[in-house]
Formats: sequence, structure tokens, C-alpha cells
Amino acid sequence: MNFFIRFFVGYVLVAALAVLLAMQLFSNQFVPGVRQSVEETLVQTANLLAEMAGRELTYQKRGAADPTAGGIAAVFQGYAQRRFQASIYGVVKDLPDLRVYVTDVNGRVVFDSTGRDVGQDYSRWMDVSRTLKGEYGARTTRENEYDSSSSVMYVAAPILRDGAVVGVLSVGKPSRSFQGFIDLARAKAWESAWGLFAMALVLALGFSFWMTRDLRRLVDYANEVAAGSRERIPIEGRSELRRLAQALEHLRAELDGKAHVEKVTQLLAHELKSPLAALRGAVELLPDETDPERRARLEGNIAAETGRLQRIVEGVLDLARAESRNRLDEVEVLDFGELVEDVLVTRAERIAGKGLKVDRRLAAVQISGNRFLLRQAVANLLDNAIDFSPAGGVLEVGLDVVDGRARLSLRDRGPGVADYAKDRLFERFYSTPRPDNGQRGSGLGLNLVREVARLHRGSVRVENHPEGGAVAWLELPG
Repeated sequence: MNFFIRFFVGYVLVAALAVLLAMQLFSNQFVPGVRQSVEETLVQTANLLAEMAGRELTYQKRGAADPTAGGIAAVFQGYAQRRFQASIYGVVKDLPDLRVYVTDVNGRVVFDSTGRDVGQDYSRWMDVSRTLKGEYGARTTRENEYDSSSSVMYVAAPILRDGAVVGVLSVGKPSRSFQGFIDLARAKAWESAWGLFAMALVLALGFSFWMTRDLRRLVDYANEVAAGSRERIPIEGRSELRRLAQALEHLRAELDGKAHVEKVTQLLAHELKSPLAALRGAVELLPDETDPERRARLEGNIAAETGRLQRIVEGVLDLARAESRNRLDEVEVLDFGELVEDVLVTRAERIAGKGLKVDRRLAAVQISGNRFLLRQAVANLLDNAIDFSPAGGVLEVGLDVVDGRARLSLRDRGPGVADYAKDRLFERFYSTPRPDNGQRGSGLGLNLVREVARLHRGSVRVENHPEGGAVAWLELPG
């Protein structure tokens, strides 16, 4: 499982747990809160009606008319006949649902708004018994013991006469009458919770993408390094991943350095065997050789192999310097055409020695780069073109701008690249024999050109020309 999925799943689980806990807290706090609010209203209602009932008892004792328009019984008879259309936050109330009963001082029911329990002994009920004792009395009882929705909440208040408790008035309200508010609030709460959860999913995607962005950059950077495309560290700032990338870059540089030294040492040792063996054989034969012609040939072999050793060592040093650079330094804006012309001037003697004609088509092209490395790259391409050109041939050198990039082309009129060598031209220490003398180069020139092109974010390729000979292209950013 990748880091993006891990972050996303972890964030979603945390968000889901938070939503569930919030809903649990809501349920635990909201439902009791509603019941407490209803109970408080019932307390007020019970005490108001108890005051009315107390006055009725007082007037009845004195034989006077009841100023409450017929007393409690008449009030509730009219209340039971009322119908109303009240929409309270989406919950419609249209029927009366309060139940009121009155007991005497002994707890026996003397009035019941439903008319069903008159004469019953309610002294055992908590609301009545505690109120008769002068305490706060309330209870919740199921009308059907098997149906939790049939619960009725009762709150009682004392009926006082001359300061003494002469009865109890209890007001009851069915739980189902306010359950609609609870269900509505719970539904809206869940709707909000799902909305928050959906928002959390979106945030989880963004958070996971943000958290893994630098990891993906680091992985891409590692893949580019493995592929040989060594770009700068893609992570900015002072984050832990930035320090990790720097540590990996340092480790890569150390490993590359060790591997490079080992590889170059092995290849150099292999390439030096042949000229050293030739030198040793010539040196051993030279003291005993008396024939002037053969002696001169041995001395020529010694000079040639010594020159070959020098070219190999110089090529290795140039290549090592180029490969040791992770980025260009001493970058300047230069006229690439002028640089190519300067290199042609330095090779004028060799060109004249083979009787070559140079066909120049050099445009004024400005590029940014390291002048020393670019001179080496152009010189190596030009040396190859001279080596493989037949005496008296034509050497074409062109420079123009193609798709915003500077393109240098060098074409000779030689035999071209053999099929067996096409895939190995840029391989280190690989070289093909020159057509005029059969000698081989160091095999490092084109490898150096490729390294210089890489450092300048460019490219190099060598192909056979359709009309004969070979052509090398060096492309660099403008």
C-alpha cells in the first residue's frame, strides 16, 4: 500500500471516528436536554394549574362561584375539544396531548382529564407520594410495558389551602409528542454529519496529495538519477524530506564516485595493456636490432604507442572532470558560431594536411554554457570528422537554430559508421579503425561529448548520411 492510500485511509478513519463520536455525544446530550426542557415546562404548567385548583377548592368551601369559568374540569373539557395547526420547526402539532389528574391528600384520584382513573389510589406513584411529602415529585411510566414509545412523563405540584397540602395536581405529557423534535434534530444532525464527512473526504484527498507530493518528487528524482538524468533536488525549503533528499544525493555521489573510479580503473587498465605490451616488445627488440630500416620502424612504433598512451590518459582526465560535475559552473552567454570557428582555426593545420575543404554555414547563435567544456566537445567531433574524411574531401560544418535549440552538424565524406558499431559509438574506450591508417582512437571522445551535452541539457547523435559519409549532430538549448 503506497503512502497516498495510507494517508488517505488514515485521515478518513480519523474523520469517521470523529463524526461518530460527535454524533454519540450529540445523542447523549441532546435527548436528555429535550427531556429536561419538557420537564421544566411541565413544572411550570403543573404549578399554574395547581394554583387554579387550589382557588377552586377555596371557593367551593366558601360556597362562592368559581371565577375560573367552570373550574379545572370545564377547562380541560374545552381543551380536549380544541384543534390547532402549529408547525414548529417542521413538526406539526394539531391535537391536545396533556393529561392532568388531581388527587386528594390521601393520593386518591378525584379528577382525571381522561376520565378513566377517577377513584384510583395513586399514592404509590412517585409523583404523588413525593409531592404529598413536600418534595419534588416526577415520574416516567409506560402505558404499555412492552412499548418504549408509550412512555408518559408526569410532573406534580402540590395543591395548597391555607399553606397546607390538600392534594396533588400532576401533568403528564407522552414522550411521542416530543419525539418528533428529537427525530427531526437527529436527522438534521446526521445530514450535517454526512456533509462534514464528505468535506473530510475532500480534505483527505488534498491532505494526502500534499503529504505525498514531495515523496513522489523524491521517487521521481531517484528514478531520474538511476536513469542517468541527474537533475537538481526537487524539494525546496528545510523539510525533513529535503534533508533526506540531500542525504540520498550525497550517498549517490559517494557511490557513483566509487563505482566510477572502479569502472574507469578497470577500463583504463584494459586499454593500457595493448600499448604497453607493444612498447615493451619494441623496447626489448630495439637494442639488438642492427637493420636501420627495422630499427626505425621499431622507434616509430614506440612513438606511436607513446602518443596513444598520452591520448588515453588525457581523454580519461577530461572525461573524469566532465563526469564529476553534477551541474555546470562558470556559465556564460557565448556566441556558439564564434566558438566553432575558433576550434576550426586550431585544427587548420590538420585540415590542410589532408587537403580537406571546409564548407561553413555558421549562423550567429547565442547559448548559455561552459566555454571550456563546449570547446572540448566541438573539438572531439571535429577531430573525428577529420580522421574519417578521405584526403581531399569536403568537410561540412553547419550551425543553425531548430525549434529554439542550437544545432551543430559536422559531416564527413568517409565510409560512414559500420552497422556493428552503431550501438557502441558512445561506449567508453570503444573505437573503430581510421580508414587511412587503421589506427584507433582512445574511445573517449564521443563519450566526453555525450557527457558535455548532458551537462548542458542537450543531446548528441551520429548517423550515416543518405548521400555518404557520417554526420554528427550536437543540439543545445538556446
